[in-house]
Amino acid sequence: MPVSTQVRLVRWSVLGAGLLLGLAALLSWAALAHLAGLHVTMVSDGQLRQARTDMLNSLYTAAVSALVLVPVGLLLGRPSSKARTAVWIAAPIIALTTLCFLVGGPEWAVAPTGDEPAVLRAEYAQVVPGWYVWPHGVAGLLAAALLIFASVYLTRADLREHYMDGSGSGGTAGYTSWIDRTGGA
Repeated sequence: MPVSTQVRLVRWSVLGAGLLLGLAALLSWAALAHLAGLHVTMVSDGQLRQARTDMLNSLYTAAVSALVLVPVGLLLGRPSSKARTAVWIAAPIIALTTLCFLVGGPEWAVAPTGDEPAVLRAEYAQVVPGWYVWPHGVAGLLAAALLIFASVYLTRADLREHYMDGSGSGGTAGYTSWIDRTGGA
């Protein structure tokens, strides 16, 4: 595969992860707005505080991650070892953080045990609605997968050659990768 195609693949993976995390932040914000307007009688204040805290943490983490990834993804189009290094550092950290917030999400603050009355289970379902849980989880999981893919894929030798700085100017003037020189053989 030509290096230019590989660069586009990594670039769109990072940008796609940034957009998915932006979606996760919007979903968290909408769930917080839903929670603020909710009037429940049986759910404890501690459970509501925990669900709100988990949603806020998810919102902040996803929003900051998206704000970091989009500029880095845009910079990946140019041959710069700094952009490649930024992906190596930021992508695994953001992926791990995203997965941790998915595993310990707000739905666990109001998880029914099965012994509750139906009215309480209905209130639990209102605190963390289904329209939040699945789309938020899928967006976060896909974003983490894209980030792990991008950080691992950037270890390829032909991409290393592409992203290495030439003459301190951030680019390699006239550089042709060995893949492009040999036709991929």
